[in-house]
Amino acid sequence: MQIEPAVAENHLQYKNKVMLNAQQILDEGLLVLEHAQGKPAQVGYDLTLKQVNIVGNKKDITGFHIGKVLKDKTQLTNYEPYSLINLDGNTGWLLCEGVYDITFNEGCKIPNNRVAFIKQRSSLYRNGAIINSPVFDPGFETEFMGTLMYIHCPLFIEENARVAQIYFHECSSAELYNGQWQNDKQRNSL
Repeated sequence: MQIEPAVAENHLQYKNKVMLNAQQILDEGLLVLEHAQGKPAQVGYDLTLKQVNIVGNKKDITGFHIGKVLKDKTQLTNYEPYSLINLDGNTGWLLCEGVYDITFNEGCKIPNNRVAFIKQRSSLYRNGAIINSPVFDPGFETEFMGTLMYIHCPLFIEENARVAQIYFHECSSAELYNGQWQNDKQRNSL
């Protein structure tokens, strides 16, 4: 099978895109670290837990409250702040099985040739928790990043603990994000 030259050229273009290491992330100023509690990791930056909200906990007059994904916008289900407790002298959240919206102490400012993702640290994964973010697009910026966390068995997480890692990939220059969640309006309204 012979590959057309234009296709082969595009293939080479994608082949050289790389995942950035921690020093590159810091040197490029991809993170907003004014309130940071985290630290550099090998190929990312450890993010620390600032706030926890339970997702979809309240019901309205119809008996339930649903989120809506519409053609031109998204309406969120209820997000209710989850209270801190003191457990064995540590302040944090005692989380039961469920879905939680989490906010980190760290923010981001992503240029047109970078894209980011957030995953849980292995310490959470080994305790039955999963953090998986959507794509953080080129052009997205916010003072405090966040995503969802899925708890599969009871877990205590201390306030400001390192729970996730953000990692960045190089991408071809892209149109900048200017959508509904720019500057993370969701977290600013909670």
